[in-house]
Amino acid sequence: MAGLIPGDFVETVRNRIDIVELIGEYVVLKRTGQNYVGLCPFHPEKTPSFTVSPAKQIFYCFGCGTGGNVFTFLMKKDHLTFPEAVEALAHRLGLVVPRSGEARGDRERREGYYELNSEAAAFYHKILRDEAAGEKGRAYLKGRGVSPEMWEKFSLGFAPESGTALLEFLEGRGYSRQMLARAGLILIRQGVQQDRFQGRVIFPIFDPQGRCLGFGGRALGEEQPKYLNSPESFVFSKGKNLYGLHLAIPGIREEGRVLVVEGYMDCIAAHQYGFTNTCAVLGTAFTREQARLLVRYTPEVVLAFDQDAAGSAASLRGAGYLLELGARVYVLDLPDGKDPDEFLRSRGREAFTAALKNHVMSHLEFKLTRAIRQSDPETVFGKAEVVGALLEDLARIENLVVRDGYIRLISERLGVAEGAIRAELLRYIGRERVRKDRNEKIRYTMEKGKQVFAAQKLSAAEAARRGLFRLMCSSREVWEYVRQEVGLGIFEGKLGDYVRLLEQFGWTTPAELLERVPEEDQAELAGLLLTGTEQDLDPQQQERILRDYLQVLKKEQVNSRIAAVLAALRERERNGDLEGIKDLMAELHGLYAQLEVLKKQLLFSERSS
Repeated sequence: MAGLIPGDFVETVRNRIDIVELIGEYVVLKRTGQNYVGLCPFHPEKTPSFTVSPAKQIFYCFGCGTGGNVFTFLMKKDHLTFPEAVEALAHRLGLVVPRSGEARGDRERREGYYELNSEAAAFYHKILRDEAAGEKGRAYLKGRGVSPEMWEKFSLGFAPESGTALLEFLEGRGYSRQMLARAGLILIRQGVQQDRFQGRVIFPIFDPQGRCLGFGGRALGEEQPKYLNSPESFVFSKGKNLYGLHLAIPGIREEGRVLVVEGYMDCIAAHQYGFTNTCAVLGTAFTREQARLLVRYTPEVVLAFDQDAAGSAASLRGAGYLLELGARVYVLDLPDGKDPDEFLRSRGREAFTAALKNHVMSHLEFKLTRAIRQSDPETVFGKAEVVGALLEDLARIENLVVRDGYIRLISERLGVAEGAIRAELLRYIGRERVRKDRNEKIRYTMEKGKQVFAAQKLSAAEAARRGLFRLMCSSREVWEYVRQEVGLGIFEGKLGDYVRLLEQFGWTTPAELLERVPEEDQAELAGLLLTGTEQDLDPQQQERILRDYLQVLKKEQVNSRIAAVLAALRERERNGDLEGIKDLMAELHGLYAQLEVLKKQLLFSERSS
């Protein structure tokens, strides 16, 4: 299958990443025995129930039932797919993800496009800095107040007005016209192949790793469109990338939030004035993929789009995507409706800093202000429209203190009683519960959070099976020993499925085993593996508890056989089979003797422990 990451590479990444170190970057962990505990990053809690096992390289939250290995954690925390999580951790280790089958060629082709775009970016940049052909580009940037330092930082360039300058340069570097066309660097006009970008200031677009994906070009005259982007290609997708993010990541981590603006010049101006945690969308559209990309780096996002109709719509759409991903979303409403570039050039750094302090509102405040502008809040029907537009957002707010504060704000802005707003909110929530059958979902979530592995009353035999399974997952020797002593048939249901996976792959680590079970079973399996205390015991104690578990299960096997023999005896008695009765009685006598030995061994073990 194209795109499949080889299993040995996944194993290499998993084995080289320390799960405690990785999760410790997101959660404050404290060592308790063999494990680490902390407050769960996936649900609010006051008492730590989130557990990380360095020995098993897995995690599990006993509060919400979330669990897995290093890949699972990154997928859930940063909203990644499995391949994206593998690639992110591989990048952390300085490794390049290999691909099997057709995808290996895809990877080489992708790397070729990165190199090609890098060559084109260097060409455009050289024209801007050194060539007479770049004078118009330099004049435009100077007129917009962009400093030469920003030319370098953002690798800005200029595309000559000559129609084939880039084509000739790249052909001289050994690239084919077919590859240039596929990368969107050249196109056909009136049957002639020529450069896509001509007479435009060039803005190279990079991914978070700093690889050049494509370009944006700004016309200097009346040519349309004013801004022209590279077409969708093997490496470039406008809706999946953000301009300047590769330069903003250090600032985002330092500030703890990201400032998202609408255009290239807004982003460059923000960096020039010291707001280095800024990136830009590529056009007025804000996509779910861009939201996912942002929340990888910070949970707090400030949207600073133009406050015209398109900008407001983008703010609301982007805020919705971000809220779905658990982000804290704010909107910057600059005075006089100026965009960030214009505001910074006319007012300066201090005024922008003040605006970030005084003119940033929550997404809900922004939506309230916009709804008031679009309705007639002087009429009762207008007030009802505004409240109705905000009910979904109010219902999303889990913190009741925060929700109460917003209800009070809406009440004051509209002159509507708080009680009326709360009543409408309760009606809305009630309708949603019925429509989505939320009661059933809440019940299921609570049951999953408790995890029957941890909560239910277990028989001695079932507890022994699960304890034995944990020991088997921690040691190949134990796994082999159990096979010889009692066989693997003692495991049933899902536990039996997990054991058969162990058998199929000739034993495997807990972290690897998680990848081999269906995604819906991973959290349950992680909970099972971290429920017991076997790993906290010293080797001598582990050996003793292993023997105890085996004796309990052998006792169960003997009892099961005794029940079968008694049933057979009753059948023989009905049929008058005296010889058969004699054989079964002999077997029964032996079974009872075995049972007594096992009981004594268990009693001795209890007294000596």
